[in-house]
Amino acid sequence: MFVIPTWIGVIGVIATVLSPFIALGGVALGGYLTRKSDRELDTWRHREETMRMVRWAVEQILAGDEAGTDAGVVTLRSLMRSELLQPEDYDLVAALTAAVAIDRVGSAAYADIAEEGADVIEGDSADG
Repeated sequence: MFVIPTWIGVIGVIATVLSPFIALGGVALGGYLTRKSDRELDTWRHREETMRMVRWAVEQILAGDEAGTDAGVVTLRSLMRSELLQPEDYDLVAALTAAVAIDRVGSAAYADIAEEGADVIEGDSADG
């Protein structure tokens, strides 16, 4: 009669008991990695859409047509207040808005776009 050594039996029982937990851990890790990848992709899509909107708005403002300028300014104003704009991109969009919008629509219209309490400084800073 052939008898399985005790240590092999113990290893078999442990493997049988632990295998569902190991599989569950693998599924949980896979789900976590998939979700992380989805969040990164979502951030990328928001950035792409943001930059597309910024590009369109700047083109409208620079075109010089009054209706296009108004549409561009409204777009930038809405974008700066929307959830679509990532916090990392806010400074870039604000600086671009200031550079383009102040010259085209004046400081009063830009003040509506800028953060509340922001000072708008026009002219040369070396006035003296």
